[in-house]
Amino acid sequence: MDFALNEIQTDIQALADSIFKDLSAPDALAKVESQSQRLDLALWVALQEAGLDGVALSEGLGGAGLSFLEACLVIEKLGRYSAPVPLIAHTLATLAVAESEQAAQLEGLQASGAWLTASTCHAQNALRLENGLVSGTVSNVPYAQGARGLVVPVVAPSPSLVLIDPSHAGIEWQSQTSTALEPQAYGTLTHVPAIVVGGEEAVKRMRLRQLAANAMAQLGVVDAAMALAREHVCEREQFGVKIGSFQAVSHRLADCWIDAMNLRTMALNAASRLSHELDAQTELDVYAAQSWACEAGHRVLASCQHVCGGLGHDRDYPMWRYAVWSRHYEMMMGGNELVLEQLGKAIALSPESAML
Repeated sequence: MDFALNEIQTDIQALADSIFKDLSAPDALAKVESQSQRLDLALWVALQEAGLDGVALSEGLGGAGLSFLEACLVIEKLGRYSAPVPLIAHTLATLAVAESEQAAQLEGLQASGAWLTASTCHAQNALRLENGLVSGTVSNVPYAQGARGLVVPVVAPSPSLVLIDPSHAGIEWQSQTSTALEPQAYGTLTHVPAIVVGGEEAVKRMRLRQLAANAMAQLGVVDAAMALAREHVCEREQFGVKIGSFQAVSHRLADCWIDAMNLRTMALNAASRLSHELDAQTELDVYAAQSWACEAGHRVLASCQHVCGGLGHDRDYPMWRYAVWSRHYEMMMGGNELVLEQLGKAIALSPESAML
């Protein structure tokens, strides 16, 4: 079995890497982060013009006709460059709408510089759908203010996904900011018109996709941090020799490499699984990838910061940004304790799926 990426996939990665590298350099990120909202519209438009915001959408809906796996390859580069664009939320929202009977709604929502957002956050989600109107509260919605559409689950009378206009007068937004400076929002909704785009299965699929996407972004963060740490230890001298030649340093970075390779395998496997039918094995694979993203992100960034010494904690040095984004992706997934609890429940419900 060949696990290598095909030519189309490597081309997509190369294109994404080129755009992010040109427009998300550390100096450019520092400038964006000094603004009131960490959002680079010029970068977002560049991604749209390259078609990288909708690689998983069908050609009839303006996409490239590929799968969620290819979308995740772009998301990996998003993580690598800590890019300030709503790519993950937009991908989740557009796929949810595209797979529903309301796919035609995308035509009026997609435009240059526009984006959709989505949230599967369970904390403080008390949305209720009655007679086509949604009321309640929802928290931690990324890039909500300025979005053209919001896909979010309602919890009553039964779990379902709905599409709403985030600029509707019936929504009161309160700004939130993550530790990584991602713009988020807490919304209070009062009788907001909604379009149902899926039931409980669609809610589960979007939640699993969000976990897999975060794991792929975490992979990008981990790879970038390791590259920066490797560059540092190959240049920094102590006692007249490069510190990378010390066994304590080289062995620690070797452990990081092992963690990164395991995360890569699990994250790609989860993204690939979600490109096909949803089953019990898919759920297990996503939770396993999520767990690795939490563990590897924590261990690798702690090691990379350590071998860089004081520079690893300097906010003018890129390692600091990788550290906070690694923590961001870990906590947006709920933390490893929650992951292991979810994994245990999934195994209990379908033990045969966990057998090799």
